[in-house]
This record gives sequence, structure tokens and C-alpha cells, in this order.
Amino acid sequence: MRTIKNILVAVDLMEDSSFVASYAKLFAEKLGADVLVVYATPPLSQYFGLYLPQDTIAKFHEDTEKGAIRELKEFVEKHFTGINVKQRLANGHPQDVILGVAKEENCDLIIMGTHSRKGVDRIMFGSVANHVVKRADIPVMTVRPDM
Repeated sequence: MRTIKNILVAVDLMEDSSFVASYAKLFAEKLGADVLVVYATPPLSQYFGLYLPQDTIAKFHEDTEKGAIRELKEFVEKHFTGINVKQRLANGHPQDVILGVAKEENCDLIIMGTHSRKGVDRIMFGSVANHVVKRADIPVMTVRPDM
């Protein structure tokens, strides 16, 4: 069994991710592991590319990124006191960001939440957790919000 020293914690700042943070902090404390909290911002051009000028998209992205950096910092300060923690904001499809950062940072475990999407939502948006679990080459712990 691998030694777990680096835990990637994937959060969604648009949803309540405190349930994920609680489990991640517990694991980090028990294992003496470092934590990397990652938030992926989806590429905005996929939503607005056909409707807005590129400079407008760039300005919107810059403003959005500043807000996300602030929110991520506040989230980390609130939920990971006493833990050796870093944070990272990355632009891209969440499943690709999570897997890419986990590999770049030599993480030993991914902890992330799941959402109870059903029906059309699941078909249209898929499941980030499902993609990560299927493609990761390290263990992935998924936590439901109601746990």
C-alpha cells in the first residue's frame, strides 16, 4: 500500500464543499499529509465565445478569477487551520484540471465531493467525480454531501 503524503482536495466554490474539507482535514491530520486544495474554473469561451468579443471575455475571466482566488483563500483559511496546505486555481474542465494537477504535484490521494445529479442534468453535465474515478492512477475518495 502507498504512503499518503500529498492529498489533492477538489472543491467546487459554487456549491458547499465544507463536507469535503472536513474529511480531507481529518485524513491529513491522521496521516500527517500535506493538502493541496484545487478549484477549477470552467473555460468561459465555451459558453460565450460565439456571442461576445474576445476582449470582453478576457475582462470577465480576469474579474471572475480575482473573485475565485479570494473565495478559495477564505475557504482554505476557514477549513484547513493547523494543516500544511497550498491552494491552486486553474482554468479548464474540472476533471482534466484535477487529474493534471494530481499528476504534476505527485499527489497520493484525491478527495472530492459528488453531487446527486439525476436524469437530464447527469446526461448534459456528466459527473466530474465519475470521470476522475475512472481515469485516475491514484486512489480517489468521493464524499456525498449527505454523509
